[in-house]
Amino acid sequence: MTEPKLPKISIITPSFNQGQYLEETILSVLEQGYPALEFFIFDGGSTDGSLDIIQKHQDQLTFWESKPDRGQSHAINKGFRMASGEIVAWLNSDDLLAPGALKVVAQAWQQNPGVGLISGQTEIIDQVGKPTGNIFGSEPNVINSLLSSENPISQPSTFFSTSALKEVGFLDETLHMSMDWDLWLRIGARYPTLFIPKILSKSRNWEMTKTRTQLVRSGPEHIRIVKNFIKQNPDFLTPMQKRQALGSGYLRKGRLDYEAGKWLFFRLDLLIAIYYGMKPTQRKDLKLFKHAFPVFYFSKRVYSYLYRKMTTAE
Repeated sequence: MTEPKLPKISIITPSFNQGQYLEETILSVLEQGYPALEFFIFDGGSTDGSLDIIQKHQDQLTFWESKPDRGQSHAINKGFRMASGEIVAWLNSDDLLAPGALKVVAQAWQQNPGVGLISGQTEIIDQVGKPTGNIFGSEPNVINSLLSSENPISQPSTFFSTSALKEVGFLDETLHMSMDWDLWLRIGARYPTLFIPKILSKSRNWEMTKTRTQLVRSGPEHIRIVKNFIKQNPDFLTPMQKRQALGSGYLRKGRLDYEAGKWLFFRLDLLIAIYYGMKPTQRKDLKLFKHAFPVFYFSKRVYSYLYRKMTTAE
């Protein structure tokens, strides 16, 4: 009995001035040994030697270019438009595919026809590639993710159905931090998803990653994503869930604004979160609320103290 034909997988790597890691990323894809592979590299006009690295491997690439673009999402979308694979994914130029990852994804795809998204786990590595001991990525659930304003999916270990991608649309190029969350929410609202509890990639945690340098920008993006999702899928959430999703978004933005020293904004964020019914349930959030509204919490403590004294006296 002949084995079923392997699905074609298209990998897109956006890059800009990350020559110190780019070749390792390229080799992690090429050394998969996957026969039905398309590999695209879109470089934003690097000046650090990246071009020499790309040219070194150009015979094994489907397509590459090096010229200025409008950012990461724009570069990835160019790849999406050119890709002819049944499965498509992007791998940033400081991340790596784990050995054998594409074969695992292909087998899961063949065994689960109709899925819109396959995701797995990611091992976090440091600047020199040493494992940190942390693993990220868990089973996606659209409603839970919206209600918590958290993204449980690891981007470098996520692979999309090309047909699903074309139906829901490509990356929103106005988003710079949370475009992956936005995309998988749109796909997850219409298609079944599959989680593979295996390490499919390695993600480098170093000082120049966007997560380390621009995380505060994801605060307003999450809120915009939730509002757009509710508008496009009016019956997906209950009215109470819609309020919780928005409240969680503002609470998350408040945490980020607080960490960034945006004192006025983080207080406004928390007031809006309260309007949507959010209450501090975690210790870190209680501390945040106390810092934002010290007079309220001081008055509350005084009232509680006096109430206890009066009750004891009686």
